[in-house]
Amino acid sequence: MDLSFLMPVYGFPAPIVSVYINVSRDAEDADHAIDVRWSKARDELAAQGADTQTLSALDTVIGRRRGPPGPCGQIAFAAHGEVTFDMLVSKPPQDYVIGVGPLPHPMPYLKHRGQHVPYVLAVVDSIGADITTVDAGGAHHESQVEGEEHPTHKPREGAEHHKQMQRAVEEQIKHNAERVAREIERFARTSHAEVIVIAGEVQVRGVVYDKLPEGLRGRAVKAEAGSRAAGADNTALHTEVGERLDEHAGEQVRAVVNAYERGRGNEERVTEGLAAVSYALQRGQVDTLLWSVASGGEDREVWIGPRPEQVALTEKELHDIGVAEPVRERADAALIRAATKTGANLVFVPEERTRFYEGIGALLRFADPTLPV
Repeated sequence: MDLSFLMPVYGFPAPIVSVYINVSRDAEDADHAIDVRWSKARDELAAQGADTQTLSALDTVIGRRRGPPGPCGQIAFAAHGEVTFDMLVSKPPQDYVIGVGPLPHPMPYLKHRGQHVPYVLAVVDSIGADITTVDAGGAHHESQVEGEEHPTHKPREGAEHHKQMQRAVEEQIKHNAERVAREIERFARTSHAEVIVIAGEVQVRGVVYDKLPEGLRGRAVKAEAGSRAAGADNTALHTEVGERLDEHAGEQVRAVVNAYERGRGNEERVTEGLAAVSYALQRGQVDTLLWSVASGGEDREVWIGPRPEQVALTEKELHDIGVAEPVRERADAALIRAATKTGANLVFVPEERTRFYEGIGALLRFADPTLPV
């Protein structure tokens, strides 16, 4: 999982208020349910030490935006009367998960979301496309691309005098497909899409695929289902997209687990356990942080400093590297901050695939002879 979408949440002074709440509007009384849910969460946050100004700032964003139809969650962080992060996501908790501490607490959302795959879905026809983008954070964006409508339908008769018209139709379809491909490329790059799904008219989706840059075609697949026609039922398409994304996520986990198993016994390539992984994060060694799906982490604490990589199991260890006033924080929040700010990826690994000491492992970028084993 690419954690870069979390970059903006760090760098604000403590205490940080974290909210991950269900804001789905899939029932008649949804607005009332959201208000009741937030009221309860708000009271609990106040009891945990959240200040009035920060709670008032959250009042202005929680449940105030309408997300896509169906399940919807909202993640918000706030501090000192200011909302520092606000995102709607497709994976809500049952009710809410909240916290107040030195750092934002994104792990409840990340674990609930699982191995999310950012993607672009384009449903195309001869005129243009409906494009759905889901970025690394799970946020949705809908857009339309409309090309020239005439001429895009070939004449039924094949007489000689229609050949010129046929060529004009083919050229217009190609022109529209190029425009769609450019938009797909733009959204794929801004969202860091790992999968591109092209659905819709059979002939057109092939042309759009061919118009994509070579570097993106390796991530693109053509869906069998899907139509851009008005009133079309795209249930089968969404099922197919889900299957494609699950396959991709499964391949990612398999590749990471295989790499970890190959490196096991060689501390230059992998490490495991809270102490060793924290030490590796201090040195920017971690390429991929591996977290057991069954691992809790909420009851474990570490010591942190103001810099993201300053994380250790003991206060003395941070004193030894020059941190004047270490503070305690949840281990998951501290490790996610360090991984995000040092450019490490995160992969959740089912326990049946492999087990790590204390539920945490890491693939390393480079060797360090001082790494504890």
